[in-house]
Amino acid sequence: MENKLYGTRLYVDYRSINHNFNFLKKKINNSKVVVMVKANAYGHGDLQFTQYLESIGISDFAVADFEEGVRLRNAGVRGSIMVMNPGVNNLETIIENDLEPVIYNKMILSQMNSIIYKSSKKRVRIHIKFNTGMNRWGFNIEDTSYLINTISKNQNLVIGSIYSHFASVSDIEEDLFSQKQIDVLLNIGQQFFRGFKYNIDIHISNSAMILRDFHLEAFSCFRVGLLLYGGVDHPSLVPVSELKCPISDIRIVDIGDTIGYQRKYIVKQQKKIAIIPFGYADGLQRSWGEGKLRFYYQGQLIPTIGLISMDSCVLDITNIKDISIGDEVFYFGKKRPIWELAKELDTIPYEIMASLSRRIKRIYS
Repeated sequence: MENKLYGTRLYVDYRSINHNFNFLKKKINNSKVVVMVKANAYGHGDLQFTQYLESIGISDFAVADFEEGVRLRNAGVRGSIMVMNPGVNNLETIIENDLEPVIYNKMILSQMNSIIYKSSKKRVRIHIKFNTGMNRWGFNIEDTSYLINTISKNQNLVIGSIYSHFASVSDIEEDLFSQKQIDVLLNIGQQFFRGFKYNIDIHISNSAMILRDFHLEAFSCFRVGLLLYGGVDHPSLVPVSELKCPISDIRIVDIGDTIGYQRKYIVKQQKKIAIIPFGYADGLQRSWGEGKLRFYYQGQLIPTIGLISMDSCVLDITNIKDISIGDEVFYFGKKRPIWELAKELDTIPYEIMASLSRRIKRIYS
């Protein structure tokens, strides 16, 4: 009954998550998985989503910043939580909450050493990121010896993994560069394996490369995100969520009337329009109005009309029969795949998912 109180709702299907996870396990021969739950679990609700993943046997997670990690820890998530983008000012908070920071430059490492030496804290598990060609975060190859020497002197630092990030994942023409990234990382890994007498995971593969079977045999640990969320067009995967909006109002607008802000749309022939409670404060973009964005309803796609507002948008239902106030339209879902929506909007599923506002009601079943 409580769910009926809400307008725009994101429905998340646990069975579909489990289906995708079982496919993943077979694909990588039950190797270790680090699940990306940053950006509010790609918009799916980080607390409930991560807690469910723990219940089906996943114990390693990754978030972007310390606040995401603290939020999960405070909610009772027990597994390993990698913080991928820590800053020098929040390392102490990361350590206090038993989170695992990624070390990606010398300043972060120096600050980490300083904190541990001063406080005599328990051993802290860290991860080291290398730049193998994307030129974002990460140490350069020539820093390898420095890192091994520096970290080996601090017995309270334990390396959980070393990793990198593919610069390109879907372009076959870039595979030679991707292979070079793998070779560089594996070479770095061998140096670490010789320098430390305990197991260190090494990973670079993500959802796209896993689905392409791109040299999976080289690694025993894999990062996964979009695959698990069902945001990939693949015959063995299923969408895990769908977003519904109820029609709040229907009206007739006459010739010469205007629709929306700036009187952007001028009616040239009588229109029937519907208003739904879903706007750019919920995850849409203002530029997706005027027909660029379309919603699914009973086998038809209904275009927006006029500019999108902060809390609502207007749909042109002139040619739609049997539609009434209270009926629901779909932003994306099983009958409206998110990858098709993304192509129409000239974006990617990641952006659509991650942009979903926290004020949208998430419903899990």
